[in-house]
Amino acid sequence: MSSALSASLSPPLQITFLGTGTSTGVPSIGCTCAVCRSSDPRNKRLRPSISVKVLAGEFTGATILVDTTPDMRTQVLRAGITRLDAVLITHTHADHIFGMDDIRQFNFHQKQRIPVYGTPTTLDYLCRVFSYCFTQTQEGGGKPQIDLNPIAIGESFIVCGVTVTPLTVLHGTFPVTAFKFGDHFAYVTDVSAIPEETQSLLTGLETLVLGTVRYDPHPTHFGLHQAVEAAQGLGVRQTYFTHLSHHFDHATLQSELPSGIAPAYDGLQLTVG
Repeated sequence: MSSALSASLSPPLQITFLGTGTSTGVPSIGCTCAVCRSSDPRNKRLRPSISVKVLAGEFTGATILVDTTPDMRTQVLRAGITRLDAVLITHTHADHIFGMDDIRQFNFHQKQRIPVYGTPTTLDYLCRVFSYCFTQTQEGGGKPQIDLNPIAIGESFIVCGVTVTPLTVLHGTFPVTAFKFGDHFAYVTDVSAIPEETQSLLTGLETLVLGTVRYDPHPTHFGLHQAVEAAQGLGVRQTYFTHLSHHFDHATLQSELPSGIAPAYDGLQLTVG
């Protein structure tokens, strides 16, 4: 489906940041730095994930999860999420998929399978890591009941009445799927470079979520100044940074950023579209 149809097919959405930390989370195990010992709740960061809730139309109340982090159980309980309608997977690193088993509680309560969307490479990896989900096993214990749905980069698809366009960014040399929702919002995590063809589809957004891990450049992530430059180059109205490590104190970082760019924090909610 052409992304030109996305605006007319996407209702307003509520975005909730379930986690805004890097792969170790913040506080980081064994660390006694000022940020890890901070009393500011905005410096407590679970692994990176968002939920996308549909606010109007036929699918009002439907919830889409982007990534299933190792903190998924804590995240959905904290956010009060009682229903899950679909999952989008950005890539297969542990901090983005290792909560997949917690989907089974939604299966139990909703009495239905949950669709999971990802590139063919991503889905092949999930089949290996979570092979027990797709093979006959003994009764008892339960396992996630999921349906894998392959997506093609650049080809829009509809989930719960929302037009989603998968795009490629680079995490070092590793391709990661960014997701654009309608013509208003995009989620871009684990990124060190944005290819030109992806930049053209992110330009002029209402809201962008963009990953940055520390002040200095990093082999597989934007450093802070690279992330600021990327956001400003795209002409986005409002950018929120995620995937933040303990190198960032929230209040300090917020004071250092230019207008139109802010650090996200766990529990932050936005309405887009």
